[in-house]
Amino acid sequence: MGDYQSKKKLIIAGLLVLLLADLALFFFNSRLSSPTTDRQQTITAQTRQLALIKADVDHANKIRATIPDILKEFDAFEGTLLPASKGYSTISQELDQYAHDSHITLAGSQYHQKEVTGHPLSEVDFDAAITGDYNGIVTFLNKLQRSKNVYIVDSLAVDTEEAGHGATGELKVSLRLRTYFRKA
Repeated sequence: MGDYQSKKKLIIAGLLVLLLADLALFFFNSRLSSPTTDRQQTITAQTRQLALIKADVDHANKIRATIPDILKEFDAFEGTLLPASKGYSTISQELDQYAHDSHITLAGSQYHQKEVTGHPLSEVDFDAAITGDYNGIVTFLNKLQRSKNVYIVDSLAVDTEEAGHGATGELKVSLRLRTYFRKA
């Protein structure tokens, strides 16, 4: 019988501990979820969300209002591009002149043309090797940047192979650039 009494007391003590834990959790839960605080937090969060949505709508309306002006600027820009009929010769002549003025050698020129969908334009990739000293290459790139024609330099890579025939201090750089011609 003594064993039964001790088990009974142990079970009752365990139930009391669980009951006290439940009461403590009920107290903290009621404090955390008081209706006035919960409603106020919800209203504050919804007000903040509404303000963000209104700001996004206003921003979208401003963008929509400027679209016609942007399209006119795109059309004006496309009008400044070289026509495809004389673009290759103009670009070739200009790059040769820049190379001559910069005291570098431009060799291995290759053009690759592809059409731009949705616009009356042709995209032309230009690959070449330029050889010269550092200052000459930088001068050449500065002239490209300041040109009235559009040039986008996609990559420059210094050739790491030993040329053996180049002068001391000469660099050989692979150049890839892009330009655009308008269709006539």
